[in-house]
Amino acid sequence: MTASARRLHVSSENSAFQVLGSLVSNRVKRHRSRTFVLEGVQPITRALAHGWTFDAVIHESGAPLSDWATDVIAHAGAPLRYEMTPELLARLSGRTEASELLAVVRMREESFAQIPVHQGLLAIVMDRPGNPGNLGTLIRSCDALGADGLVVTGHAVDLYDPATITASRGSLLVLPVVQAASHAEVLQWVATLRDQLGRCHLVGTDERADTDLAAHDFTAPTVLVVGNETHGLSHAYREACDAVVRIPMTGAASSLNVGVAASIAIYEVVRQRRRLGLPSPA
Repeated sequence: MTASARRLHVSSENSAFQVLGSLVSNRVKRHRSRTFVLEGVQPITRALAHGWTFDAVIHESGAPLSDWATDVIAHAGAPLRYEMTPELLARLSGRTEASELLAVVRMREESFAQIPVHQGLLAIVMDRPGNPGNLGTLIRSCDALGADGLVVTGHAVDLYDPATITASRGSLLVLPVVQAASHAEVLQWVATLRDQLGRCHLVGTDERADTDLAAHDFTAPTVLVVGNETHGLSHAYREACDAVVRIPMTGAASSLNVGVAASIAIYEVVRQRRRLGLPSPA
């Protein structure tokens, strides 16, 4: 915390509280201000470790702070420090028991250039995700399994929705994530990758595909596309893909959750490359 940080005591539903509440509940207000609310030890710790800009920290007025919270406040450099009543903090929190510390963090500018380009490239594209939990789960899987980055295309749930952030378990603050208006931007990026790397396969996933996941050769640099939870892979992506693969299923279930299916596909890519001693994602 800088010496010039302002302490604001919030004891009623004043304008300051309403602004903070809108960052939790209102997508338009988040993107207009280019800020969002983080809650919990893991997300806040990762944001601090990876150099995200803190606009404010929020905690209960008069309550003793843990060593962790004290350290975050000391190092975040946030110009504002909100101290509020337990009742208001509970209303702002998305949890049954309010977290000790919340933070208002500034969004970063996004660019395909954030995704590292190399011969072991594995990038994931999620088209029009409709559920923030699924998007957050996929972000977490990309981080855990070593994908280089995630691209979210089309009209989708908000990347900075509290439910997305919670499901990602802080991986949103670590993994390069880019939002693109449509498949056209992705195809242009893939063309650039092919110029740089010599080859790059665009592979779609669909339960109706003819080729099993394990039968496809994932040793080339790969951009893997997963479709919308309800409508699946779009026609535009299906036409553009070099191959479309499916996960074979033998049970009564007709499909898998999109986050689960994508995680299985990412693991198969990494498994093939490790087995052959080839470059893995960065």
